[in-house]
Amino acid sequence: MVTVLYRQRHGYDVVIHTEDHGPAHVHVIKGGNEVLIELTTWRIIENRRFNERELRRIRRLLRENETLLMETWSRLHDS
Repeated sequence: MVTVLYRQRHGYDVVIHTEDHGPAHVHVIKGGNEVLIELTTWRIIENRRFNERELRRIRRLLRENETLLMETWSRLHDS
C-alpha cells in the first residue's frame, strides 16, 4: 500500500494498493470511512459511509492531483 496523499484538505488519505486489480483506482480513507474511485472516469466503485458532500470534496481533490495519481498507479502496476 502506498499513501499518495496524506491528510490532505479535510483529512483524507489517498492510497493505492500495490497488489491491487484494475481499473486504475484509489482508496480514499478518513475516520473509518472509505471510498474506491476509478481514476479515468471518477466513477465510484464502492462507497463505505461517505456522504454526497464529502464525495464532491474527494472528487475535487483527486482531479487536482490527477497527474500524480495516474503516474503513481502506472509506476506500481504497469512496470
